[in-house]
Amino acid sequence: MQCQSTRMRSNRLGFQDAAGFTILQIAIVVAIIAIFTSFALLTLSSTRASLHLQNSVRQLSSYLEKARLDAVRRHANSTVAFTSPSTYDITMDFSGSGAVTTRTYTFENGVGIISTPLPTLSFNWRGRTSACTVTFAVQNSRGEQSWVDVSDAGDVTVNSNVDVLPNASFATVNNNSDVQSTSVVTGSSGAPGPPISGGGPGCLDSASPSSISIKKNGGGTAQIGVTATNTGTVSVLAPINLKVTPTNQTVAAGGTVNFSITSLNNTRGTFAVNFNTPCTTLTVLLTVTN
Repeated sequence: MQCQSTRMRSNRLGFQDAAGFTILQIAIVVAIIAIFTSFALLTLSSTRASLHLQNSVRQLSSYLEKARLDAVRRHANSTVAFTSPSTYDITMDFSGSGAVTTRTYTFENGVGIISTPLPTLSFNWRGRTSACTVTFAVQNSRGEQSWVDVSDAGDVTVNSNVDVLPNASFATVNNNSDVQSTSVVTGSSGAPGPPISGGGPGCLDSASPSSISIKKNGGGTAQIGVTATNTGTVSVLAPINLKVTPTNQTVAAGGTVNFSITSLNNTRGTFAVNFNTPCTTLTVLLTVTN
């Protein structure tokens, strides 16, 4: 009787006996399995998105190299042109027979170009391009970003800073006759673009400047002023690699509100920042450089 009473008390406390497991124990095991399964699914989803981005960038850079070599071999132009954020056309001799055709390629699921405007690149017979550096900034569904640079010499690099000048040592000039004090170096410093306006009759909203450049990864700040015709709210839509402060502001009729924009990472390129005013949308092009 004493042994039987002990077993009954143990069962009431939820301990295992020879008959199997209690409902409490089974519930605990099921909960643990559910937690581990959830973590595994989240990890799998993140890994899949990263692989989609890597594979898409690898494919793009590979075809850029092939287009360049084809242009040199044929002594004629080969082009790579994006027709949508996730689709691009390549015009070159794919078979080696001399016949030039155009083929369409698509990024993997959830991956797309975030550069503005959609990039187009042409290699000449020397394997060079007409632009200094063309950047293809790419993003996946989780916001992870990568980029492909093509220099004017035709060199293709992934996630590199191709236009960063190397460190150089300088010698002290002791002879004043070697220095021309009247020498003048002219050139462009990437001055902001003129104001941009938009809207129909009775809507004269504007943003200033219409284009501007900043340094990557918090290296600088761009100031944008938005003037609205009507009273209301001005909200901002920008790529995930840019931080806009504040994200929205209330503006009075004929008033101006200011926004600050900084780069959050190393992704470079030109990106569209849209300011939604009470009566229109104004697009400012922001270029992120080294």
